[in-house]
Amino acid sequence: METREYVEYLLKNYREILKDIDQLKFEYEAFKDIESDEVIESLSFSSSNNERVTTSNISDKTCKIALVYNEVTKRMNKESRQEIYKMMKATEFEITRLNYCIDRLEPQIKEVVKEIFMNKLSWSEACTKCSISEKTLSKYKNKGIDEITSMFDLGRRVS
Repeated sequence: METREYVEYLLKNYREILKDIDQLKFEYEAFKDIESDEVIESLSFSSSNNERVTTSNISDKTCKIALVYNEVTKRMNKESRQEIYKMMKATEFEITRLNYCIDRLEPQIKEVVKEIFMNKLSWSEACTKCSISEKTLSKYKNKGIDEITSMFDLGRRVS
């Protein structure tokens, strides 16, 4: 995706992205690990399938499997939690970056960008609120997107 397309995507979906961040925060905070004790208990005390034991040696395979499963469960829980955290932080960073770029725009252009994309005003409402014509609104909107795109491109070249 080209930088301009990405910036337009962020602007057009600004509110939805904020909702996604809230959802990720909720999932991260409410994440419930699989209880390994329950898994181990169910495996340790599983009933036999009417099989007869032919040796007198006691097998500890079930307990070993349970302990291995316990470690795998811990790792899976940790990885799942980390994945949610990474997604949340990456999305927050992009929104913070977008807000920073918008705040650096000229006041009139910044106002147009905020009214159109963040406040979701219609063209006529934005024109009225900003006291400008539709042609000027379109010009400011495109200039704002161009300037934000330049700032995003600069950030990519530096990184």
